[in-house]
Amino acid sequence: MSSSISFPYESLKPSLLFVAAGLLTTIALHFPTKHHRYFLPPTWLLTAWSLASTDSDHTSEGPIGLDSYTAITCIIYMLILPRILFFEQYSLIPGAVDPNKPAKLNSFIIRPTRSSLSAAFRIWNNPRQLSFRRAGPGSAPWPELLKFTLYRIFKVGIIILIDRVLVQKIRAYLTADSTLFDFTADKEPILRRVIEQDEDDPITQHQLVLRAFMSVAWIWANILILESYHAVLSVFFVVVLRFDDPEDWLPLFGSVAEAWTVKRFWGRFWHRIATPTFATWARVVSRRVLKLDPGSEFEKTAVAFGIFLLSGLAHAAAAWRVGQGDAHRDLLFFCANFVVVGVEILVAGLVRGTVRKTRYAALLRDRRLRIAGRALGYVWVFAWFFWATPRWMYSKTLRWSLKQVLLQSRV
Repeated sequence: MSSSISFPYESLKPSLLFVAAGLLTTIALHFPTKHHRYFLPPTWLLTAWSLASTDSDHTSEGPIGLDSYTAITCIIYMLILPRILFFEQYSLIPGAVDPNKPAKLNSFIIRPTRSSLSAAFRIWNNPRQLSFRRAGPGSAPWPELLKFTLYRIFKVGIIILIDRVLVQKIRAYLTADSTLFDFTADKEPILRRVIEQDEDDPITQHQLVLRAFMSVAWIWANILILESYHAVLSVFFVVVLRFDDPEDWLPLFGSVAEAWTVKRFWGRFWHRIATPTFATWARVVSRRVLKLDPGSEFEKTAVAFGIFLLSGLAHAAAAWRVGQGDAHRDLLFFCANFVVVGVEILVAGLVRGTVRKTRYAALLRDRRLRIAGRALGYVWVFAWFFWATPRWMYSKTLRWSLKQVLLQSRV
């Protein structure tokens, strides 16, 4: 009896603690700025407790479950809190921005209103650091709100339909013909296996198709989950609470058509939920620790590396908390992407510098050649993830599959 009651509570505990941290942050922002720092330790500890409450005993199914997103959200929020409650002078109280000025008795704390709550949520629930067109709660008319809601429902409906009709069927087909041996360490390399042509361990068509699917499945999983939650939250804050307007909730992902290089994949297509926060901490290290000149090429490179490094560390910490295993592979994957982006920039610069003053310079502006170059770029991006993703995900998939086999054997 006790186990049946405690399991749902333990499953909800990380989310409940994170909500408590968000509410405490909202309360803190209703005080004068000089008092915000006193709210930082308890709010940060609540978020850390939420992260610590996420463990492998109460994780959702799959090598990458919903609990991974909860853990990463906690990590990002822990990095955001010092800026909100300590370094930045956010205030909802008019005239109380300067902490050196004594606050009036009636302005010690602002009375919560829809306007103040809207402003507070915009401060701490804005990891992308978006600029809002207007302050205060939403004022969009109901026809626009209805159009916004229907569009969000339609967009998520199409994503879920594609997932159920196509992606899940492909996954089920591949899973039915797959074994644990398809995800062992010897299956992770591909170039070496192609060169060696081992007759005792040939590369099968199934292995190639499975590898291709795994190379894009993690991208689709992020689109499915993040877009779904983004749509739900946008309708909740825009239509239900009326805190925001429809234009305040910009798309998370860019166009996949922009991803013809690995750099453009991460910079133009991929979501930038954590990028501003990671960039802020990377600049702190580059300027205060490494003493690099602001705006210099060395600092830009250090900040870019810091973003990928912190992304890898955040995913590694999440993998550790939810029991995915091989957390170091998350770090290696994101750092490897930084290296590849650097190689792309170097090669592109060398090519432009080589042909700039030659008769071939005009070819770089030729429309047909640019279209062909983009097509080859898409092939290159897929080839990169085709090579790199199994080295990141195969061991996690194997670990999760073995766990499922052990759980089924106990039944």
